[in-house]
Amino acid sequence: MRPAQSGCITPCMRRQLADHGIFLLRIAVSLLMLSHGIPKLLEYETLATSFPDPLNVGTEMSFRLILFAEVGCSILLLFGLLGRFAAATLFIAMMVAVFVHHFEDPWSSRELPLLYAAVYACLTLTGPGSSSIDAAINKKVFERPEPALPKRPRDEPGALP
Repeated sequence: MRPAQSGCITPCMRRQLADHGIFLLRIAVSLLMLSHGIPKLLEYETLATSFPDPLNVGTEMSFRLILFAEVGCSILLLFGLLGRFAAATLFIAMMVAVFVHHFEDPWSSRELPLLYAAVYACLTLTGPGSSSIDAAINKKVFERPEPALPKRPRDEPGALP
């Protein structure tokens, strides 16, 4: 047997590292976005009447949509439930922030939502990873156990082979 070479990562280890990376990214971005959404939620009465309306759906509806994205979808993403839907919703919300709400603002105002959008695009493509409720549901529903091999009949004592 050959000794393991330093720096040699097996495909199994590579998959585990990728899963850990997706998990860390998903948890971090969810908690960071909640730090934007929860203060808005706590100031609901004040912000519901003064929130910008970039989509022309009404001030309160715009505010409810961003709360749904920043709080609701961040919680879904935190647990990995409906992960791709939550990440795609947050991606759309960040793109509206960049290209509609902050369109005429300086680059520094658009940089953070673009960074969030890039992370959400990655999570939309990869999914929430193997440490998520989605993965547990997929495993339970879609992966079937391998069928057991039929047992060979036992030979009767004294029978000829």
